Amino acid sequence: MRSRPFHRILRRLSLALLSLASATTLTAQSHADSTIVSGTIRGADGRVPSRADIELTPLRAIDHPLRARAKADGTFRLAVAGTGPFRLRAAGVGYLVMRRALPVTSPAALSVAITLAGFPAGLAKGPLIGVAAERDAEKTRPDLPPAVLLTSRGNGRRMGVLKAKRDTVAYRVVDVTARLYLAPAGATAYRWSDDGEYDALAVGTPGQDVQLVYDSSGVSFGGQSSLRVLGDDPIASVVAQLDSIVSYEPRSRCLLAIQAPPLDPADAVLRDTSLTARLELVRRLLRADAECQTNPALGAAVVAQFTPGSPLWQLDDVMGRRVLLQAARHAAGQPRVNTATAVALATARFDASIAAAPDSTARFDLYVAASETFMPVDTITAQSYTARFVKESYAHPRVSPLLRLTGYNRVLQPGRMVPAFRVVSMDNATDSISDASLRGKVYLLDVWATWCPDCIVELPALRALHATYARRGLQLVSISVDEEQGTADRFRRIGGRMPWTHGWAGASPDGSGPLARLEYTWLPTTILVGRDGHILSYAPKFDSPEFIALLERALQ
Repeated sequence: MRSRPFHRILRRLSLALLSLASATTLTAQSHADSTIVSGTIRGADGRVPSRADIELTPLRAIDHPLRARAKADGTFRLAVAGTGPFRLRAAGVGYLVMRRALPVTSPAALSVAITLAGFPAGLAKGPLIGVAAERDAEKTRPDLPPAVLLTSRGNGRRMGVLKAKRDTVAYRVVDVTARLYLAPAGATAYRWSDDGEYDALAVGTPGQDVQLVYDSSGVSFGGQSSLRVLGDDPIASVVAQLDSIVSYEPRSRCLLAIQAPPLDPADAVLRDTSLTARLELVRRLLRADAECQTNPALGAAVVAQFTPGSPLWQLDDVMGRRVLLQAARHAAGQPRVNTATAVALATARFDASIAAAPDSTARFDLYVAASETFMPVDTITAQSYTARFVKESYAHPRVSPLLRLTGYNRVLQPGRMVPAFRVVSMDNATDSISDASLRGKVYLLDVWATWCPDCIVELPALRALHATYARRGLQLVSISVDEEQGTADRFRRIGGRMPWTHGWAGASPDGSGPLARLEYTWLPTTILVGRDGHILSYAPKFDSPEFIALLERALQ
């Protein structure tokens, strides 16, 4: 009995060390060839966040970020050997994460001022505030069901109870209505995760309840994030221009752009070839786009700036706004960015720069940029660039995030043998389902989970396939990756109506498990397999004429 307090002390000490470790300032020794970024961070309301973090990442070495925690007065300093360009990311508890490109091209010492925007007014005040906890905190999408609903306790505080699985419980607060993560104000400690969100940390005892607290009184509302370079540094004007681009909020959102005369014929004229002038051209394009005007001349002028070696390729925040796609849409006079003409204009620019890349590092950078740019407007094109990257270097550290982003799968491509797998049958406890047991049949393999919204949306199409083709020999096989078999079993028997073959593989967040050889990164993952075990189609559109014709031939 006396050892229990000592264990609590150890747990709290480990939590404190974990919190401190996440805030360690990683700075390089200052030399003549170092880039030094120092400055201050404030909230839009003038307050210094209760915790603020800064991250500086060379775009050519994204797996080596430098992080620092701002001091109590909001000041910070980072030093990195070499040059950029860099991605600068700032976050504060109670404020939105800010990401900006910092186009430093030679060693420099910059003094910057960062202002973090608050959340939109009204957020965190509604009735549907939940907690995504422990393993859920690793999810990249905040629109998945929360583990716990928090109830209001007054004075901006909400509380809930969660059963702990470990000594330290990591959790996030999510507004399930707005589908946004909220800064977990009120936690025991915080950890800044790699995706730019804060994890709240609480001390718990495995198997026992732990109380989670969210205090919205420490959250800022309103304002706008910004980054300013102080002094007369030559890149100050470039950063200011870039900041005006990425923070530009359109006055209206249009499903279809209407035809309208250009704002000004001079908008399509590039004043000079400097980066500042090119960014000004981009800003004009975004203004025209926000006002729902189609400006072919301006679009063509912006597309023309994406040449081999152009600095625009390095400004990831600009590319994050799909500027090239929007410019190609304008140049083609099209109402959408995913039309064949607009996509062709954009891919031509990427391909020309990839072909002229001086080395594999620059080429890999462009593969990543292309894949990110075309997601999600044109998944097939995004996957094609990921496939080219995979073909050159599957082990590269930047490949894995692209596989998750685009859903490209190298082992499930048509023409290849389906990888070996064996899972527990949910229809017969003493049986199993495997690639070997299905050999000789035409089957559609569907990897899914009850918590996956897209999987549920796909159910009507699966039911239609089963109703039409089951009597002709098509076998549907759904394999659940829910953490517990009973969850999937209850869903399919009570609310799901899924009258076909079912198996259970269990959750494997580390990529292991009975389906490891499938290397799936998306849910649902569906493949059509022929009688000889060869894959006929990967992620097919069930209602497409091509898939129906393929299925008809396979069943003959």
